[in-house]
Amino acid sequence: MMKNRIRTLFKKTGFDVVRLRNSNFTLSTHLMNVFEANAIDCVIDVGANAGQYGAFLRDIGFAGHIVSFEPVASVFDRLESRAEADGKWISFQSALGETSEQRTINVYDSTMFSSFLDANAYSKEIWNSLKGVRPETVTVATLDELMPELIARTGATNFFLKMDTQGFDRHVFRGAQASLPHIRALQSELSLIAVYEDMPPPYETLNDFHRENYFISGMYPINRDKSLAVIEYDCVLVRR
Repeated sequence: MMKNRIRTLFKKTGFDVVRLRNSNFTLSTHLMNVFEANAIDCVIDVGANAGQYGAFLRDIGFAGHIVSFEPVASVFDRLESRAEADGKWISFQSALGETSEQRTINVYDSTMFSSFLDANAYSKEIWNSLKGVRPETVTVATLDELMPELIARTGATNFFLKMDTQGFDRHVFRGAQASLPHIRALQSELSLIAVYEDMPPPYETLNDFHRENYFISGMYPINRDKSLAVIEYDCVLVRR
């Protein structure tokens, strides 16, 4: 009764009280539960930008290895500096995909939106930072060709694959088929409303994951439009 009264008082002021331990209320608490349940000792951070996700992992208490991939040269310099200050963080100046190749990426004013796909009219209307863009040729590798090196350098056995590649996650996953026995769980940025041209529907990407026995464990909204419809989710999946 007392707990309910306290919670009711907080709600009247616009706040809530939740138990964090064993909670899946937020992405951060859910990730720590997933990491603990699967003994995750290395996170592969694909589409790392300047290392924001790696810093987030450290803030929520992850002490294992981080391996970050970022292809855009100007952004990689900041990522590399951040990783070098951390004894368990490795960075690669490369994108990951389905095949090894050189490819042109669209580098937008806000580099977090840089993509192999073209931003569509809908996203340009929402985010002004997508109106300025320049091309850059970058290296694309596959996770399968790099996984033996990652295992050797980290000594890790249970990997978590995080993908935030602005419409390219499906290709990253397809280039990791031989590595899946090492990947216990993953995170993908799913767009329910397309923000790039020729972006695959989210259910097609989910079908790829499901066929390899990865199932949704949590979905956390990233942003909404004016109608409050969710544009993108951070989707966490675990292997059953």
